[in-house]
Amino acid sequence: MKKLIIIILANFAGLSNIIAQITTAQNKANFGVDAEVRASFLGALPQPAATSHDWFANTLAGPPRFIIDTTGAAAITTRYISDLNFRKLPFFRVMKYDPFTILDGRMLIDAVYIRDYHGSDSTVFATSNKNGDNPQVWQGSSAQNIPDKNDLLDMYVHVRRAGSLPRLQDSLWFIGGIALDATAGNRYFDFELYQTDIFYQRSTLSFTGYGPDAGHTSWQFDPSTGAVTKPGDVIFSANFGGSGLQDLVARIWVKKTDLLINSPNFDWAGDFDGASAGATFGYASIKPKTTQNFYQGLQNSAATWSGPFQLLRANNSVQTTFDANQFLEFSVNMGTLGLDPISLLGGDPCGLPFRRILVKSRASSAFTAELKDFVGPFDFFDFQAADATADFPTICGDNMISTLSVTNPLPTSTYSWVTPDGNIVGDTFGYQITVDTPGTYIVRQQLLSGCNQYASDTVVVAASLSCGLLPHNRIDLKGSINYQSAHLDFTVSANENVQYYSLERSLDGKKFSTVKVLTSNGDMGLATYLTDDDISQVEGSEVYYRIKMTRSDGSIRYSEALLLSRPMEKMDGFTILPNPVSSKMQILIIADKKQAGVVKIFNALGSLVEMKSISLGSGNNIIGFEGLEKWSSGLYPVQVQVGEKLYTQKMIISRNK
Repeated sequence: MKKLIIIILANFAGLSNIIAQITTAQNKANFGVDAEVRASFLGALPQPAATSHDWFANTLAGPPRFIIDTTGAAAITTRYISDLNFRKLPFFRVMKYDPFTILDGRMLIDAVYIRDYHGSDSTVFATSNKNGDNPQVWQGSSAQNIPDKNDLLDMYVHVRRAGSLPRLQDSLWFIGGIALDATAGNRYFDFELYQTDIFYQRSTLSFTGYGPDAGHTSWQFDPSTGAVTKPGDVIFSANFGGSGLQDLVARIWVKKTDLLINSPNFDWAGDFDGASAGATFGYASIKPKTTQNFYQGLQNSAATWSGPFQLLRANNSVQTTFDANQFLEFSVNMGTLGLDPISLLGGDPCGLPFRRILVKSRASSAFTAELKDFVGPFDFFDFQAADATADFPTICGDNMISTLSVTNPLPTSTYSWVTPDGNIVGDTFGYQITVDTPGTYIVRQQLLSGCNQYASDTVVVAASLSCGLLPHNRIDLKGSINYQSAHLDFTVSANENVQYYSLERSLDGKKFSTVKVLTSNGDMGLATYLTDDDISQVEGSEVYYRIKMTRSDGSIRYSEALLLSRPMEKMDGFTILPNPVSSKMQILIIADKKQAGVVKIFNALGSLVEMKSISLGSGNNIIGFEGLEKWSSGLYPVQVQVGEKLYTQKMIISRNK
């Protein structure tokens, strides 16, 4: 399953020794590597949406292609205003697209965004921990005082191909980003990639699940050819200064004697560091066999938008922008490096051989410097393995059939079914099949057509020799939404043959979860059920429902999915009174329900000069602002955000003398 980035990062080695730095904003495989997070922009310049994807969407640029799922962003930033303790909690978001989705001719493989702990941060290294140590001896701390230049705030990773196929011609790109509390001076950090399921126990402030070779997993080589036979752990170390990227080096964990091997995949760059001078295992620096440009790195030279989740500083303050030099971004072309998993091991184009990533900061440019802050370890390339079930787990009678389905299908995955002793009616490919014979049925999942098997699941359909066939149940599901509540009613036939009904909800029509269980009322024949679902905490404008029916013989039936849409908000903007403004100003908002919001006022340079939290009631709402006579004359953009809705108008301050 996990074959991509270990090979991906293993090769950033010795970059500065062989090639000039690339520090200009560029679109790499249609992704803007420009030290900012706005889609449809390359730095400050607008770009066609299809050619400049990025981490997040900016409301000023559309229709954008952004990569990270932003579900709940408005709720999080609104709560930041009133709940200081909530600001201290970490969270993560994954790629908004399914793995291996083709978007504008580019294959999107995986992505993740993580916000680190704030305040009492227990994901901090105690003193004397270093890169070459066995993670078994690493010790975390919640009392360590971390300098601004070492304090990790947010972390970004994304992997994609430059084309739509997993082949050598479609180069593999690794794109990373990091936000630090420091905005000046030198900053040093590592991305470390593990083969094992390394894990950090916050309760004991220690690491578990490390590798077998002095705490890591070592790379293996063919003794006669030097070719890589098995990837191991990798660490990617970067040094940024006031002027931008200064150095980018990759190391791989190897046995020291393997430095005598001449590998056709990469060259040794001369460094080796383990836990001590005489260590058997350690991290050895590597460099590619080509002198072509293959990596890029830069930092934002001016303040820029920090994304829909905003930015939390180490002092727990909230910013809507990155300060200059606060966001660092880089990209690496693994095809140019010759370390694409397809060429490295000649194998599976979906091969992804590492399991976890740990991001760390260091005290200095030395690889052996003391470690400071860290984020993770966290999963990457952790895709949903097939989970299959049967609507009728037993078959009784010659004319009975059962439908077998993958309950969590990925649109980009391929599913095939086999059986050693049963019978599949019709096609054996797809996430759903029909069977008419008791037996064992196996579904095999490939992440992409042509890839090796990623996962499998088994469904056993049993024979029932003494059963009476139950009548077929028909389910008619209807419903409506009244803002914060969904009203559902369904009618079912042969109700006497049903044990209970489960109401299931989904936001995408694919992944359903149970929200309520209704016991059968025991009525004979047709029966009607009414139920409500509170959706006040549910994000999005659309929600899907279906009924799962569990019958008296244990078999399962589902209704068709019902799509309901929230009614459009009646609020369509706000009014500034008066406009132009002299010393006082009021904002009139007409709302149809109680809800919270935020008013923000910016100056002509885009800097936030005033922010006020608001609570709206049904009807007319007046929000007043005074003291504007102290403001300079000119144009001031005013934003009102209510839930996921954002409204913008221009306020003019003008004084006639």
